[in-house]
Amino acid sequence: MEHVSNALFVAIHASVMLVFVVPFSWKVVALAFGGYGLRMWAITAGYHRYFAHRSYKTSRAWQLVLALVGTTAMQNGPIWWASVHRRHHKYADGPTDPHSPVQRGFWYSHIGWIFDRTIPAPRDESTVQDLMVYPELRWVDRHEWVPLVAYAFACFAIGGVPGLVWGFAVSSVAVLHATMLINSLAHLWGSRRYETRDQSRNNAFLAVLTFGEGWHNNHHFYMSSARQGFFWWELDFTYYTLKVLSWLGVIWDVRVPPRSVLGHSAPGLARHPTLRRGSRASALPR
Repeated sequence: MEHVSNALFVAIHASVMLVFVVPFSWKVVALAFGGYGLRMWAITAGYHRYFAHRSYKTSRAWQLVLALVGTTAMQNGPIWWASVHRRHHKYADGPTDPHSPVQRGFWYSHIGWIFDRTIPAPRDESTVQDLMVYPELRWVDRHEWVPLVAYAFACFAIGGVPGLVWGFAVSSVAVLHATMLINSLAHLWGSRRYETRDQSRNNAFLAVLTFGEGWHNNHHFYMSSARQGFFWWELDFTYYTLKVLSWLGVIWDVRVPPRSVLGHSAPGLARHPTLRRGSRASALPR
C-alpha cells in the first residue's frame, strides 16, 4: 500500500505480540471483536460494494461516513482502494492484475504485492473519476492517517494500552489479513458456479470471515450486485445490513442479481459488464 511504510506495516504486526505482555480483560477482547466487525463492515459495505462497484446509492453525507470509517481499517483511502480493485477486476488473474495468485503465487497475492516497488503503482485515477469529483473524498484519501490515528486514540481512551493493543493492533491485523485472503485464497480454494475468465472461487469459510465476500465467484460473474451470496443458504451479513439500511432510507437502489444470472452457469462475464464508463456517476450522490 503506497502510503503505509514498510516499517509501520511490520510494526503493527509486531505489536500484536504485546497481547502476551499487557493486562488481559474481556473488555479489551470485546473491543477487538467490535473493531473487527465495524471495520470489516466498512470495507465490505463501503470500500468494496459502494466505492468500487456502486452497487447501491446513498447520500453525500453517508458516503463520507463510509469513507471515514473505512480508513480506520488501515487499507488506505477510498479512492486508492477503489482504483486498485477496479484494476483487479479489469485484468483479473492476468499479468497486470496487481495481486493475482495465479500469476505470482499465494504469498505475493496475499501480502507481497504491498511491498513490491518494481511494478507501476497500482492506483490509476483515470478509473475513479466518478469519485474524484468530491473534494471531501480526495481529502480523506490524502489524509487517511487522520481517522486511523483518531481510532487508535479512541481505543486507548477506552482501554488504555491494552485497549490500544487489542482494539487497534490486533483487530487491524485481523481485518487486513481477512481482506487479503479474498485476493489470495479466494482465487485458489473453493467451488466455481460460474465460468468466469479468472479463477475466482466461492468459499463459505471466507464468506463467514469477511461478512459475505467469500462468495467470490458469484461476485466476479456479476460484479455490480450488492448481494454476493446469491442464494438463501449463502450467508452474506453485509447484504443483510444493507437491506436494513435501505428500509431506513439511508441507502436506495440496491442492486441484486437478476433471474438470468441466478440460473446461469455458462461463460458470460463479458455479457454482464459493470464498469461501463457511462454508468459510473449515476450511482453516486450529487
